[in-house]
Formats: sequence, structure tokens, C-alpha cells
Amino acid sequence: MSMSEPVANPYALFEDDHGDMTADARMAAIALKRERYISGQLYDLVNDNRAAVERSLNNDLLALVVNERYRIMYATPVANDNVALRALKTRASLKREEAALLAFLRIRVLEYENTRTDQSEWLVSFEEIRAALASGAGYLASRNDEEGVLKQVSAIVSAMITYGYLNRLDDEAMYLITPLVPVVLDRELADTWLDTAAKNLDDAHDTRESNDAETEQKDPDSDSEESTEDIPDESLFAEPLFGASDGDAQAASGDAEDDDANDTNDTVKEGE
Repeated sequence: MSMSEPVANPYALFEDDHGDMTADARMAAIALKRERYISGQLYDLVNDNRAAVERSLNNDLLALVVNERYRIMYATPVANDNVALRALKTRASLKREEAALLAFLRIRVLEYENTRTDQSEWLVSFEEIRAALASGAGYLASRNDEEGVLKQVSAIVSAMITYGYLNRLDDEAMYLITPLVPVVLDRELADTWLDTAAKNLDDAHDTRESNDAETEQKDPDSDSEESTEDIPDESLFAEPLFGASDGDAQAASGDAEDDDANDTNDTVKEGE
């Protein structure tokens, strides 16, 4: 071999490939950058190529998050005020109704775990979700428009599927809760959110009853608004939530007619 002849890249997968990762390592890194989370064989693949995968993620300003209990991993934007560059993925905050559903799903997972139910059977129905959000202390309990409630619940469910918290099943009325739910929201936070939501709903009902009783003495334009000062910051639950692709954004908001349902995916889209 001539001294001037370049040494072939042992990792090359195509012509002029200067990459320094094996095919398996590239597959694992790409999956972490594209998907909300990975598990199963991809989880093991990352462990087998940990250094190379983390280096690839760091180059895109992403950090690897690993949960050994549930055997899932996801890539999250680095949190550093000194970094002015935008990461490949961006964080998004949950809306309150989405956070309420996430808390409900976390409690449901806890019930399944207490009975040692396999993850493949962490099921929840659309009707159970509707009841959790629209009855009792649910976030939508004060709404009387049944058709509007169903549309809003459908939009919330679509958003949670986009975020990776729910998976669709062949039965359109049933969903599978993913292990991402207990990973991003522990029991204490779930209980706190549900308790706070119930308290605020009770306060809102008391305020409405008081306003109705004093209608003749008050200006009609001085309606009291619900107190939100005790509601936890939704960003507490938003660690793995990233801007959706165009198709995901349409799926998450396409069924909603309310203005506030259209900003489910208001963050920068992945890969831009």
C-alpha cells in the first residue's frame, strides 16, 4: 500500500462516510433521537454501545436518561443556561388537562403494580379517561357540553399518544399505558396534582355558587376566575415531552375545535 493512500474507515457504511460509530450504535442513537423513548432490544443495544451513543447524543445537545427499573431510555435536551444553541429536541410543557390525565394514569399504574400486573396489561379505556376528567373532581367536570367534552377528551388522549404515554390498541376504545408514565411522574407528584386539582375545583364551585347568589348586586362583567396559584407547574411533568412531527401535531390537535386545544404541540418540531 502506498504511503499516500488513505486508510479505509472501518465504520464506513457508505461512500465518503467519516462516521466513527458501528451500525448498531448508529441505530440506537437514531432511535433515541427520533422516538419518545426506547425499550427492549434497543435498550440493550444502547448499553452495548453506551459511550458511542452518548457521544452522538451530546453532539446534538441531548443527554441520555436511563431508568433501569422499567428498562427504558430517552434523550432529553441538556439543561444549561450557558448553552445558547438549540438542541435537536425541545421540551414542551403539559397543559393542565394533560397533566391531570398523566396523574390519573400514574395512579392507575400504581394500582397495576400493587397487583403485580404485567406491563403488557396496563390497560385503560376511553370511558375511564372521560370519567376521570369529566366527573367528580375531574378537570372538565364543570363543563355541561357533553359533545364538547368528548371532543376535548379525544384531543387530550391524542396528545398523550403523541407524547408516548399511551399506545393505541386494535380496540379503539382501549389504550395501553406505557412505562414512560411512572418514569416521569412519581406517586407523590401524582397525588399532589390530583389533590390540588380537586381543591381548585371545589373552590371554583363555591365561587360560582356565591356569584349566582349575588348576581343582582354585582356587575355582570365581573365574573370570578378560578384560582390557579396552587396548581403545580406543568413543566414538572414535561421532562420527556418534545415537539411533535407534523403528522403527530395534526393527530394531537386535529379533533379539537377549541383554541386552547390547538396549542398541544406549540414547541419547535423535532429535527428543525
